[in-house]
Parts: sequence; C-alpha cells; structure tokens
Amino acid sequence: MAGKQGSTTGNTNATGVPEHVRQAAETTLAQAKQAVDQYLHQATNLQEKVGSSVQAAQASARNMNQNVWAAAEANINAAFDFAQQLVRAKDPQEVVALQQKFLQQQFERMKGQMQEIGGTATRTATEMGAGTRPRG
Repeated sequence: MAGKQGSTTGNTNATGVPEHVRQAAETTLAQAKQAVDQYLHQATNLQEKVGSSVQAAQASARNMNQNVWAAAEANINAAFDFAQQLVRAKDPQEVVALQQKFLQQQFERMKGQMQEIGGTATRTATEMGAGTRPRG
C-alpha cells in the first residue's frame, strides 16, 4: 500500500512532503519576498519624497515669513513717515493731499506685497506637488 500512495502523491522528501508541494511553497515564498521587497522599496522612495517636500515646505515657510516680515516693516515705516508729514502739514488741504498720496502708495505697496507673497505660496505648492508626484 505504501508504494501505491507514493505513486499518487509523487516523490516525497524525508519529512514526507511531496516534492511538488515543496516547490509550490518555495515559489510562493519567493513571490511573497519579492512583493515585500517591492513594497519596502516604494515605501522608502515615498519617505524620501516626503522628506524632500517637508524640507522644501520649511524653506518656503522661512521665505514667506521673511517676505511678510519685510512687508510689515515697510508698512510700519510708511505709516511713521506719513504721520511725520501730517505733523508738518500747513493746512487742511495739504493734509487731504498727503492722505490721498499715502493711501495710493499704500495700496500699490500692499498690492506688490500680496503678489510677492502669493508667488511664494504658488512656488511652494508647485515644488511640493512635484516632490510627491509619482514618476513614470
């Protein structure tokens, strides 16, 4: 009977596992290892891209902070200059003229500041998007 059972299940090794089962297990194990290796490779790539994006975001945040700080400083200085001009005004007409001039300059200054800050934000978003976008 043992000979009959051996012929229906194929060759067996010392542990009694048929050869085709052992080969199937080895193939499955190799495929599983390959899948895990690919997963780990992709996870490492993603981690590197996220790290690059974080560094770009931090650099852009510093740049944005410097731009905002410079804008605030310029606006404060302009306000003090305006106040100084008002104190020296000789009549109400000069006050109105100074005020109109100041408001126009302030509008143009703030418009430029917002464009600069908006440009920085756009570049940051573009750089971060490019850093995490899959290639291929």
